[in-house]
Parts: sequence; structure tokens; C-alpha cells
Amino acid sequence: MLQHWNSADFQIAADGGANFLKVHRLKPKIIIGDLDSLDDEARKGVSPDSIVQIEEQQTNDADKAIRYSLEKGATTVHLLGASGKRLDQFLANLEVMYKYSSRLKIILWTETERMEFISDHWEEPLTKGSVLSLLPLFGAARGVTTSGLAYPLRGESLEPGQIPSGVSNAVEDSPVMIDIEEGKLLLVLTHQAS
Repeated sequence: MLQHWNSADFQIAADGGANFLKVHRLKPKIIIGDLDSLDDEARKGVSPDSIVQIEEQQTNDADKAIRYSLEKGATTVHLLGASGKRLDQFLANLEVMYKYSSRLKIILWTETERMEFISDHWEEPLTKGSVLSLLPLFGAARGVTTSGLAYPLRGESLEPGQIPSGVSNAVEDSPVMIDIEEGKLLLVLTHQAS
């Protein structure tokens, strides 16, 4: 995941994420959030102009960071460490991704997966044998057609709790293409940790 940090045009720490970065000797350009989790150690060496406090409690810090990114003209955001140590925070971050996925590309990285909400047309070259799941997390997706996967979909609907399941498909041919007539799917793709 470090390659995404190093290749980013702009690095933002969402509140307590700056504590983690400090331990790993990484310095964000901006620290943003309500700052209730930011340690004094993480504040050291950071210009006060680089700290953006947003005190409202109606959204989480990932939401605040993504809004800030949108204001600065970002088209892609890579979320690192957003799977967190608490499942409620992770699920809230998925909601934030879903909320903004029509406005910019948001990819959440874990040690073994990458996740993003997709709609309309998605296409990418992928390594044969990679495991890919398509999940209708926040509602049905209709007219789903795929190519390049072991178990292709041909205009089918994926609905929460219904068959067919979009879990654990395998890449057979590249590029993989996914078309969705209506709705959004959470794409989860395994990757090698680096």
C-alpha cells in the first residue's frame, strides 16, 4: 500500500490516521477532521496551516477528507488504513465511498483487497486467477453483464441476499469488463500485499 502513498499527488491524514503515519515516519500534507483522536506527537513538526479542523459531528473523518479532496479537484482518492480497527468505522467508510462514488473514483485498500463502488462501465486488465467479488451492498444492481470472469453474468440482477451471488469469481481473461444498467456494486479484488 505504500506505493499508493508515495505516488499520490497529495497526502491527507484523517484525524487519528496522522498518529499511525507519525509512527511510520510518513508526513501528510494535510491533517483533517474533528481532531479528537490526533496525538500531540503527531502535531509536532506539522505546520498549523496544514491542520484543518472541522468540528461538526454529522460525518466521520473519512467523509471530511473526501469532501476536502473534492474541493481541491481530486478525481481519484486512495483510502489507506480505512478498514480500521473497528467494524463500525469500516462499514461507515463504505457508506462514505458509496455516497461520493458518482463524483470521483474512491479505492479502499486493505492488506489483501482493494474495494471500489462501480456503476455503468468498468474495465481493467487483471491477473488471471485473481479473485473478484461483486456485491450489491446498498441496493440492487440490474442488467449486470461481465466478461473475463469464470462465472459470467449476462444482464442479470444482483440483489442483497438473493441468488445469483457475486462472491468469489475468478479472472479467466483480461481485461475484465463489467457493465451495469442500473445501480452500483462494490467490487472487491484480491491483490498481493506489498
